[in-house]
Amino acid sequence: MDLSTNPFAILTFISAPAVLTNASCVLLFGTGNRYGRAIDRVHELADIVEARANLDESELRLRIRQLSAAETRTLLIVRALTCFYSAVAGFVASTLVSLIGAALVSAGIKRGVEFCFALSLIAGSLGVFAMIAGAMMLLWRPGFPSGSFAKKRASSPNACRCVSGDWSEYERQGEVAERVSHHG
Repeated sequence: MDLSTNPFAILTFISAPAVLTNASCVLLFGTGNRYGRAIDRVHELADIVEARANLDESELRLRIRQLSAAETRTLLIVRALTCFYSAVAGFVASTLVSLIGAALVSAGIKRGVEFCFALSLIAGSLGVFAMIAGAMMLLWRPGFPSGSFAKKRASSPNACRCVSGDWSEYERQGEVAERVSHHG
């Protein structure tokens, strides 16, 4: 592709990383919210385990397992955030190098154009891989096998006590999970 005669090629190399930067930032904001909720859940479970008030042995073991899963989940979210920040950095670098390459083309300097093109492509590719890796980390849910909430609720009515005491929404979800597991 001849960058000096095709202005759309230059525009593509500048706008594509900018759009991907925007997508990464959206993922960052959503993941940041998930991180906040995950930290709150870890603190809540840690307080319950530390207090041990009104917990029988099986419920305490359950809460400790939940705490371990919540900690693992929080660490995955931190890794995903790191990937998304790396993706943003890759896309920003790709955009900056593309701008430098476009400036070289418009100035008629041929010497660094191919290097800028290659560097921009590498930085953008690294950004894409980081974004995919972060998204994959968010998909993996350790400690939450399918239907586990309904099984825990059925095995011990006190094991997953709702803080507000209103189980209606959770019971509906459990019924749906049981129907899905029996039909699928």
